[in-house]
This record gives sequence, structure tokens and C-alpha cells, in this order.
Amino acid sequence: MTIEQLEVFVVHFDVEPLRAVSIAPIPTHDFCYVKLTDSDGHVGWGETYLIPGIASVIRDLAEVVLGKDARSARQLQHSVWLSSEHTWAASALNIAIDDLRGHELGVPVHMLYGGAVRDRVRAYGASTGYIEGHDPEETWPEETASHAERGFTATKYRIGKHAVKREAPILERIRADHPTMALMADGNGAYTIAQSIEMGRALGALDFVWLEEPMPQRGGYASYEKVAAALDISLAGGEISQSRHAALELIARGGVDIIQPEPVIIGGIAETIFVGELARLHNIGCVPHTSGSIIGIAAALHAIATIPDQSTAPCTDTPFLEVGTDPNPWRDELPVGNPLALDADGYVAIPTGPGLGIEIDEGFLRANASYTELIPR
Repeated sequence: MTIEQLEVFVVHFDVEPLRAVSIAPIPTHDFCYVKLTDSDGHVGWGETYLIPGIASVIRDLAEVVLGKDARSARQLQHSVWLSSEHTWAASALNIAIDDLRGHELGVPVHMLYGGAVRDRVRAYGASTGYIEGHDPEETWPEETASHAERGFTATKYRIGKHAVKREAPILERIRADHPTMALMADGNGAYTIAQSIEMGRALGALDFVWLEEPMPQRGGYASYEKVAAALDISLAGGEISQSRHAALELIARGGVDIIQPEPVIIGGIAETIFVGELARLHNIGCVPHTSGSIIGIAAALHAIATIPDQSTAPCTDTPFLEVGTDPNPWRDELPVGNPLALDADGYVAIPTGPGLGIEIDEGFLRANASYTELIPR
């Protein structure tokens, strides 16, 4: 079975009303998808974020994968790495290769990596951020209540736009109203070292699970180890790490207590699992980040399925799954059915179907894609 076609899709969605994180507006949900089709008609899907030129890079990599056997994945994925030198493009293609070979072999992707150590994962509802025209004093409590009504038992807030002295009291009131909900916070690079420590200590007093990426990430997560050492609350980060080497460097210098590899950035599912193993060797947690689109979320689910807990003790921390709750058709309408349905405990089931275990509504995708290109062998 050889790969006979590669197809690229670019999708775009305007989010209204406008959302923002602490440092910038997030007006759209944009992704680049890749579809691989083999000589027997099996299909594999991959994804990454839409960044300038990414569709062209993936298109140019067609010559690397066309005519190859997806079941020879180590060699093929290594060729993709060497040919692209672009982790975002390699991520999309490597996820698609895993999905394709899972369909060819009739097994879920996590079986390709040794099988699952869990059959479900606790989901947290990710805040939509700051909503244009509304104050967080209004929207954060409303979102938390909405998450609880939808069955989430955990919520993550995007913080840092306003001063700590304004935002911490809002979170204190939410904690009082939801004493049993697991709470996390993401600074999205807003803070200085001193501000990160100030907010981290406030969140620790409220029994938050983690403080995520409070300072600028680009440039190698500079000085994160200073904040990690000063806080009792776990410091999480690493979602923009573009290689296992970058993740290892961040882990080894004590930059984070929880590493968050992103499958659609770091190189795919295999690389995410590798970072999870590095985390366990260093006795820290691993909670893979998710892209917000269903293909990337499914990729993270399969990685999470294989990543063991930090220890065998019943009380050990286990990974969470990030699920956005803002308007997003690429999460909610692109899949057939609802693969992210919550059970009574607020958990999402690990997919058990072949490949990524999700079905893409290709008619919906083609009707809404802003760009498509088919490259045959």
C-alpha cells in the first residue's frame, strides 16, 4: 500500500465577539490540514496551525511521501524531518502518517505506540479569554458556571491582561463558588518574573492545579526556572517547543513542573510521547497541549493514552485534556458525531477506532475551506 495522493486544506473562522488573551487578540481559528490517501483508499489526516507559508511547505513535501508505504513509518517520518526542517509541517504530515497506518492496520494510533495505559482522560474547559465589551468580573464566573453545567469538572482561565490585584479577587470568588472544581490559569506570556511569582502565590493559596506560561515563551522560556523555584504551585509550559531537544533543555534546567508538548508543533504524536517519557524520567508531569481543532485534539488524546502517570501511587497526578469552549467549527462541526463527549465524571474516552478514531465530515470541510490543493503521485 503506497501513498498515492496528498491534499492540503486551509481553513479560517472569524470568532465573534472578539476574544483575546492577555497579550493579543485572537480574532480567528485558522488551521492547515493534510490528507493522505493510499492505493487501497485508506485515508490519514494531519493538522497544524496556519502560519505564513505552511501550506506551501506541506505541498512541497509531497514528493517525500508519495509512493511510500506509511507502515514504514520510522523511515518515512525521519525523511519528512530531514526534508522539511520545519517542525510545524513535519507535525501535520507525521500525524497524517500515523492516522493512515492505523487505518491500514485496523488499530487505533495508541496501539502503534505500545497501547493505552488509560481508557479516558479528565477534560478541562478552556476559557474563551477576554471577550470584547465585557469585563472578566462578568465573564469568568459565567464561563465557570457554564462549564459545570456542561459536565466539566475543571476549568482553565486566560489571565494577565489586568493587574494581579484586580484579577486574583475574581478567581478567589470563583473558588468560593466552586470549591471542588479543578482550576488552572494561563498567563500567555503576560508577566514579569515578579508578577509571575505574585500571581502564582495567589493561585497557590486558592489551590489551583497549575500556572501556565506566565512569561514570554519565545527565546527558550528564559528565566522560567526562577519562577518555578519560587512557587509551590506547579509551573506549566513548553507548548511552543519545536523539538525534543528544546523540551529536554527546559525540563533539565527545572524550567517547568509540568511539560506541555503540542503534537501539531513538536513533530507529531511520537515526539509528544517521547517528551512524556522524558518528563517521567525527570519526575515531572506531562500534559500535552491541544490545538483547538479536532484532529490536533485527537492526536493529543492518543499521546495521553500512552503516557504513564508520574508514579504508581493511587494519588498521583494524571494528565488532563484541554477542550476549548469558544465558538469553533473545526472542533465542533468538522468531526462526525461528538468524539469529545464528557462522561458523568467529566472525562473524555480515548478513541478506540482505527487511526485517530475520528471521522472527518469531508463535505463540510470542502464547503468551508478557503484553499485546497490535490497533489497526485
